[in-house]
Amino acid sequence: MDTKADEREYPRPPSSSIHPASCPAPTIELLVEIADIDKELAWHYLQIALLKARRNALAPIRRLPNELMIRIFTIVAVESDTLFDLRWTKLMYVCHHWHSLALAAKPLWAFIDVRWRRLGRLFGQLRHSGAAPLSFRMTCHEHSSDLFLDTILEQSVRIRDFELDGQARQVYGLIGRLTEYKFPILSSLSLSPSSGRDELQEDAIRDLPEAILDGGLPSLRELTLTSIGFPWTSLSGLTALALDNCHDSSPTLPRSFHGLLAMLSSCPQLQNLKLEVTIPAPLPDQLYATVELPALARLYLRDLVVACEILLLHLRISPTAAIQILPYTVQTGADVRGLLVPIRRHLRAIGARTPRMLQITRSDAAYCTITVCDYTVLPTRFEYEADCPLSLNSHPDTENNVRQILTKVLKAIPSESITHLNGRGCFDVRPVTWRATILLLPALDTIYLGLSTDSTGAVNCIGALHDIETLDPQHEKFPRVRCLHIRIGRRQNINTDAIAAMLNALEGLIQKCCANGTSLQALVFDDESYNLTKQEPVLERFYPMVGEIRWNEEVYDPVRRREELAQWEAERRALMVELGIEE
Repeated sequence: MDTKADEREYPRPPSSSIHPASCPAPTIELLVEIADIDKELAWHYLQIALLKARRNALAPIRRLPNELMIRIFTIVAVESDTLFDLRWTKLMYVCHHWHSLALAAKPLWAFIDVRWRRLGRLFGQLRHSGAAPLSFRMTCHEHSSDLFLDTILEQSVRIRDFELDGQARQVYGLIGRLTEYKFPILSSLSLSPSSGRDELQEDAIRDLPEAILDGGLPSLRELTLTSIGFPWTSLSGLTALALDNCHDSSPTLPRSFHGLLAMLSSCPQLQNLKLEVTIPAPLPDQLYATVELPALARLYLRDLVVACEILLLHLRISPTAAIQILPYTVQTGADVRGLLVPIRRHLRAIGARTPRMLQITRSDAAYCTITVCDYTVLPTRFEYEADCPLSLNSHPDTENNVRQILTKVLKAIPSESITHLNGRGCFDVRPVTWRATILLLPALDTIYLGLSTDSTGAVNCIGALHDIETLDPQHEKFPRVRCLHIRIGRRQNINTDAIAAMLNALEGLIQKCCANGTSLQALVFDDESYNLTKQEPVLERFYPMVGEIRWNEEVYDPVRRREELAQWEAERRALMVELGIEE
């Protein structure tokens, strides 16, 4: 084809001739026709929207009553923990019906987080919440506007829960204004001047006035205070109390241990009690009454070990209550001796929960936490760890002190029922300590261990079990451990040397058991990164000497595994041939 001839026959217009001014102006008839088309399009879009609405109305979920749908919205918001951040409002964009239902769910809009510092959002939630009781969370910053607090206090008659922390100046400023407002339904109050307190003058630090707690908050049931004094004699009827460095500001009574016991006795329905650096020292040669707290479910103490001991001696709580104690100055076995007296009484009381597992956590030399659990299956990282009968922290600076504390605790608790030992948090515990611990657990059957690059605890525990098989082959003194659960860390947190050391220790233990005429019943590996893939020859050697090997919840069988690998390889090659890919 002759393109030059085509160009001569159909010459292109010069670029200067293409200009908007050269386009013909639309006529009236054309504009009318376009308007008619737009009207017809709008009519069709409306019909489509109506058809979609009719179709959505036929969906099974649309047949549920509106009250039930709002209940479902509430469950979604609570279970996903999105009440305060409003992420649950994504449901509003499903359809017009759900949008209107979400707007009608007034209580869901009443959970307001003011830390976002957006007045429009605050006023919008107040408008959508209608007359529902309000729950406020607010973190005061250095440049936070007082307008937020003013707006919140104006809604005082509707506030049910109020949590305020942050800048001490604004928190103490709020305390000075509380008497100006009424809080008839406020049931939960939390105040924490967490920053800037040291920069304030002494006259700027305020205590909660007695008028607030004694009649000013008639519905108060939960109180959390940090570094705020208040008259201890003004409390009554609480179900939850958490105090951190809070002194007694009663004008007639000095700060005393008697005042603390009187405050607790005025709240016999307490279910949760948390005291941190708040227990006053008792007077010598003084008799104190015992406080009955039959409904108490959780007790948390962080104070001097003597203060924790004295308070526990003067409390009578439910035998099923969970006790968590973080005492200061506990470094040796002698330091914990007195504290174990009330702990022994609690764990051995009639109706107490039966200990099933001992958990030892010592990730560094700064502390050692001993936890007594009434379950044997470890919770996953996504599950809430259940409350335990006892959790006791200490700060032993030597391995000998660790062993002393463990020995005294195990002699105080009913250790004869403990069948499981969780040592996954023991990064550096020596074999002699493992042996001393196992000796005091006569019913021990299963041990959980964890392996990482910086951890020698698992290898040392396996070495201790090897020593036990050597020293006591008939297990006349030591219990016979029948199951080992070993969790291997992620690939980026572990190296092959640590895995090799663990497998070498295991092989020595397994061979020693076989020489004694016994064997491990179960060897379980939790290895989500499949670090053991290159160590399968070692697993094959273990296979005939162990009752059962489980690798990531699957029973390990070397014959079946080779067959599966061969099948996977054949399927891979067939797929490559089908796709025309050459290796």
